[in-house]
Amino acid sequence: MAEHSASTANFPANSATRIEVYGWTANGIESRQCATLAEATGLLPRFRCAWIDMEGIQPADCAMHLEDAIGLTPLGSDTLIEGVRRPGADDFGQITIVTMRSHSAWSGVEFIDFLIAPNLLVTIQEKTGGDSFGAVRERLRLPTPHLMRADENMIFLLLARAICEGFGPLLREYNDNLEKFERVLMQHPDASMLDRIHEHRRQLLFIRQGLAPLYQALSSIHGPAVRRDSTSQDAYARLAALRELQDETGALLDVVEFQKDSAQHLLDLYLNAASNRLNEIVRVLTIISVIFMPLTLIAGIYGMNFHGDPPYSMPELEWKYGYPYALLLMLVCVIFLMGFFRHKGWLGDPLKRQKDSATTPRRANDGLRSPTALILSRRRGKNNRLPL
Repeated sequence: MAEHSASTANFPANSATRIEVYGWTANGIESRQCATLAEATGLLPRFRCAWIDMEGIQPADCAMHLEDAIGLTPLGSDTLIEGVRRPGADDFGQITIVTMRSHSAWSGVEFIDFLIAPNLLVTIQEKTGGDSFGAVRERLRLPTPHLMRADENMIFLLLARAICEGFGPLLREYNDNLEKFERVLMQHPDASMLDRIHEHRRQLLFIRQGLAPLYQALSSIHGPAVRRDSTSQDAYARLAALRELQDETGALLDVVEFQKDSAQHLLDLYLNAASNRLNEIVRVLTIISVIFMPLTLIAGIYGMNFHGDPPYSMPELEWKYGYPYALLLMLVCVIFLMGFFRHKGWLGDPLKRQKDSATTPRRANDGLRSPTALILSRRRGKNNRLPL
């Protein structure tokens, strides 16, 4: 084990890997780039509280060194080494391991591990080239008095909120796309929209798979967030902030569920529009067939050409007005049938009827907003109650 620990302590050998340490001292917050994990953990005695952020590193590569450096239990080390990538939280004595899935437009999808230890927070990001915690880093460069008093639990809440807020822009984009799809489907139903709606619904299912375990993980760490400092007012403030973050995650889950229902509604709308379009075509063909039925009957009768002596003959064949009479009879049949169909409401512009039925409710509801827009705007406008 010692040999393996020494080898993992001296990574990275990859230039894309980044290790950064943020340390809280009496004079402020220091930030330092480190070449190896051993160098980063060697700085810990200098700080009251520290955050070690590793990017481009697999959890199994640093598990053994963390076991020696911060007192991670063998069971916790095995949890990192096994690499079971599933969002959740596990408590290993003085250290809690929380796994979350980040989903943002700039860093894509990745799993992030949090190791919450006394006066220390370690984050392990597998991907490089994107930073899920960029907004938090900006705040740490100009710390407020609350940030100066932060501990590992406060830092974790900040980072967890950053992950949670990463879902917001994506959900707003999906909501805008779904509204655009609805307008297109109401005006010009197109089979190509079916694939795009299916793809959006698949992405929403994928986002839900990341948010639902995150919601459960936040529920399971209520105890560790308070237990280490159960008599402190800050501890209960952190618990309230954690519950608020859990509520916001639940609100995002509601948005995802609403958008999933909206996508399913659009699929049903497309199928109904296609069915209505087919019904319109069949109706037009049926009307044409019905109109030509008496014309065919008249033409068939006078096309038999029976000559002979009355009364069993066709005198119209020898009548000089016979041909105009037959045409006039056909015209009367057509006018009668057209008037009958219009009286029944079977004739008219179907597209105009669809547009009227589609635009009337929208004019009445111009002042309303979708639940997605309401929830996301409420999250943007809500005051940040974190004790930072």
